[in-house]
Amino acid sequence: MRGIDGISALPDSVLEHILSSLPTKKAVGTSALSKRWKNVWASVPVLEFDFADFWSEDTFSRTKYSTYVNEHSECHENFVRLIDAVLASRQGQQIDRFTLVWKYQVKSYHYHGHPVRRWIKLVLRQSPRVLSIYVKPSDTDVEVPGIAFTCSSLEEMKLQVDQEEWPEVLEPKLVNLPSLKRLNLGYFTIKADFMSKLLLGCPKLEELELYACGLNLSQISCSNLKSLVLDGCCNFAEIRVSIPSLQYLKVTIMSSQTAGFVFENMPLLVKASVCFLTDVEFERAFYNSEAKILNGLSSVTNLDVVLHGSEAAGMLKHALKNCPYFENLKAVHFENFDGCLIYCLDMIDRLVWHSPILEKLTFYCCKDLCDEIELLEMLREVVSEHENCQLVESKQQGHIYESLDELKKLLLRYMLRFEKMMMEVTAAEVDAEAEEEDGGGGVGGEAWWEEGEAGEGEEGLAEEEEGDVEQ
Repeated sequence: MRGIDGISALPDSVLEHILSSLPTKKAVGTSALSKRWKNVWASVPVLEFDFADFWSEDTFSRTKYSTYVNEHSECHENFVRLIDAVLASRQGQQIDRFTLVWKYQVKSYHYHGHPVRRWIKLVLRQSPRVLSIYVKPSDTDVEVPGIAFTCSSLEEMKLQVDQEEWPEVLEPKLVNLPSLKRLNLGYFTIKADFMSKLLLGCPKLEELELYACGLNLSQISCSNLKSLVLDGCCNFAEIRVSIPSLQYLKVTIMSSQTAGFVFENMPLLVKASVCFLTDVEFERAFYNSEAKILNGLSSVTNLDVVLHGSEAAGMLKHALKNCPYFENLKAVHFENFDGCLIYCLDMIDRLVWHSPILEKLTFYCCKDLCDEIELLEMLREVVSEHENCQLVESKQQGHIYESLDELKKLLLRYMLRFEKMMMEVTAAEVDAEAEEEDGGGGVGGEAWWEEGEAGEGEEGLAEEEEGDVEQ
């Protein structure tokens, strides 16, 4: 007697909910189970595509991942065909969440231009609630379509385009995202005009994360943000951050930065995570970037400090030199990856003295055991003078920054690119002023961030973007 298939007897809505938890490739594969399952996947509101699902585990075990995918363009072609087919079958049906992860891409000629822009436009016309994109193109720029910033249904959006050359300058004509609450942007150049449009055009925005972005602006100011992450961003001019509603802040300060952040007007701040990151490839450029960083965090309740690199102790000492009073601070957590915390105990003592209600000082040290024992004893001496404060040794690494070495390499890479970009922009401005004085008609030649539009034709692209806005 054959067993009863209880799962197939479930209503479509339940089956769709089950398939929503699977990668789309596996959800599509269920169509081969029986006639009952043939078309169930086509109504699943969640689409998730990860190129990692398209390589063989056996092949991967015998070769490097990057080598394998670059030598097997068929995997990429199958990946593109699947997404094209799924999106074509979903015309007119709502998509709740769309996720795309595509790393280590082959040359663009295999699929005649980058399809990601087209996919984004198709998906956004289906009124999704969540859009998450991470792509790492090889030799083709991926331009973000204007409709990405005018989709009224979006509540969460992640856009990370890890270009090998220049990071794209985000310059949409209009930003109107009335439902957006969470936004993550990675590997872009962000200018003051876009930031102003973004904060005005997203009235419900609560969480903003900028990862490895070049920041060409002087201020970030709004009244509704609750969470701000500035992770691996490069800025060559001081940026003032004033957000009265902010409750969580995470920021990375690198030793090679020539300017930093000034935080102010954050009375509701509950938790802050600050990473001091250094690298021997750069000389210590500018201490002012961290000198002011703690001054605006005086209202914080929980403070996480990460030290990584040979000069991290010096950066922390400089930051604590004019240590403010932390009237609300109850817990401090130190992650010390290079054993350098031992060189700034006097400043930690000052921090404790400037925190009258501090209850817990926690540290994690991944240096050798001898250094850790010595540090622990010294910290106990510091804490012993404060009867309300307890010292806690963490045996497990925190998850503030899981891969600082990777972040360091990324920062170095984008620091060099952004510095060169700023030099080119400055040179272009000088040329423009010279031509204006001579009665010329502007800068000769296009700016580097406009070169990508030449292939489509300015008129055609403008019409296309206007159509996106109307949509």
